[in-house]
Amino acid sequence: MVTRSGWLKIGGAVLGVVVLLGIVGAVVAVTTFEPPTVEESTYAWGEVTDETTEIRTEVVVNNPNPVGVPGIVDVSYTAKLNDVTLAEGGQSGVGFGPGTNSIDLTTEMENERIADWWVTHVNGDEQSTLAIDASVGAVGVSREIPAKEDTIETDILGGFSQEGERTVTVRNDSFLRVSDQTATWGEADAETTPITFGSTVENVHDYPVTLDGVEYVVTMNGVELGRDRQTAGVDVDPGQRDQLDVEVGLDTPKMADWWAEHVRDDEQSNLTVEMYGIVEQDGERKRVPIRLYDETLSLETDMLGGGGTNVTNVGGERAQSFEFPETTETNRTWGEVTDATTEIDSTATIEAPDDEMTDLLTLDISQETTINDVTVAEGTRQVSDLAPGTNRVDSTTEMDNGEVPTWWARHLNQGERSTVRTAPTALVDVGVTKFDVAMDTRTSTFETDLLAGMNGDRNEEVTVEGRRALVVQGVESDWGQADPRTAPLNVDATVENELPAEVEVTRVDYRVTLNDVVLADDTARNVGTIAPESTDTVGLTMALDNRKMDEWWVTHVPEERSDLEVTAVVTVDSRAGSTTQELDSLGQSETIETDVLNQSGN
Repeated sequence: MVTRSGWLKIGGAVLGVVVLLGIVGAVVAVTTFEPPTVEESTYAWGEVTDETTEIRTEVVVNNPNPVGVPGIVDVSYTAKLNDVTLAEGGQSGVGFGPGTNSIDLTTEMENERIADWWVTHVNGDEQSTLAIDASVGAVGVSREIPAKEDTIETDILGGFSQEGERTVTVRNDSFLRVSDQTATWGEADAETTPITFGSTVENVHDYPVTLDGVEYVVTMNGVELGRDRQTAGVDVDPGQRDQLDVEVGLDTPKMADWWAEHVRDDEQSNLTVEMYGIVEQDGERKRVPIRLYDETLSLETDMLGGGGTNVTNVGGERAQSFEFPETTETNRTWGEVTDATTEIDSTATIEAPDDEMTDLLTLDISQETTINDVTVAEGTRQVSDLAPGTNRVDSTTEMDNGEVPTWWARHLNQGERSTVRTAPTALVDVGVTKFDVAMDTRTSTFETDLLAGMNGDRNEEVTVEGRRALVVQGVESDWGQADPRTAPLNVDATVENELPAEVEVTRVDYRVTLNDVVLADDTARNVGTIAPESTDTVGLTMALDNRKMDEWWVTHVPEERSDLEVTAVVTVDSRAGSTTQELDSLGQSETIETDVLNQSGN
């Protein structure tokens, strides 16, 4: 196949033949010298400017005669491509001496003529006819050389048409699969060369993909051949497909600029087509810097050396590594407290990248706070004014105080230890679709030791009728299995009976308060009997009303400080008599402090 640039090579060759034929004709007309012969012809590009391209031709001629041919030969020629005259040239007074001679010819081609030819080539299904007309003349001699014609075929758009699939990926997230790519020429003219790029797009993402339009950029060796926007777009739900057709208009006159760069780059060009989604935000259409279409063709020619045109699809940049915002710190504090709710005020430090994506982002930050895996607060905040660099975003969620009994029961069951977790998640809206973005989870723990004062050795007496009857030697307390309704407090007392008769603990009246919130006010009956002059263990269970922990919570949160009061009044009976007295050994008076949100940062 002869390339559309093959006329350069053919024109040079015919020109050399024309020169020799003219010389031979002139010499034979006046002498019996042997005809000179062409040994070789070479062709090279000369100086290239923005307006013209030089064609330099060197013809080596061997004259076997002992005398030279005088400079009386004139040479002229015209090269056309699809009837577009690309170059006209000539030289007068051509002659050469005996032996080997070199004839140098230089012609300038107007680069803008390439644009004229380009229109005819595209409209002719990428086929062109190269025609070279030449003539030579000398004194008394004039000869026409039969026109040289060749067909030049190219298949530029074939490199853009693909039946396979490719995936559009941002970071590690694939969101579009593109298949059945086609490219077709429209009717070219002196101003515009239309191309329609068609493809099937399938949403392989978790969120809808919506294009309000498409912006395209077409470049060839740094020459921008086309840049524009079209309003037609697509709206594809996850798992669905749609047809995307983009009408591209190349600037026909700029083909002349490309030609100059192509020759300067040793007849190598990269033709790149990039397409980006357009979104409308606040009444303004903005380009999303995610390439929906990215193809590059490598075009190589060897116009003067006898080679053809080679077009190869070298692909494009498939994975795009945009950085999304990241949280570097999250602080939590208590806000307003009511009987029903407790506000959690959070401040997130977000680092946003300094690139063109940041201006388009809308960030939906959802936050969930759990205590012992019980969700106590959740909410969402939208941020649409992120700036490159450090941003601080404040948000407030409401904690449901009604969940306190549930997580408090787990607190007791886990050895008075709780885990508080605030897990923010972010959904980044980039206009055409959305992406999930991981954010740092803030985790902290807090512990209490409510029973610290209700354990250990004791030496407390219980007297009956003025006589020492019982001695409490020690107390061991622990929590039973708590639930949102009840928190059992098990108390075992080691008691020595010093009387020669048995002593019966008939009842224990107990009261437990936290910040004056009454959690228990009840009586345990028939607690136990201690044999005469012996030591035994007496146990009881204080049932705390866990349902009132939300009421306590409201009093505790402002300073996270509570006063625990436990009182126990014991009644004992024996043959020596009966008595009722407050038993400090089973009581407790202590202040507890917490840092549930780890506001201290420890």
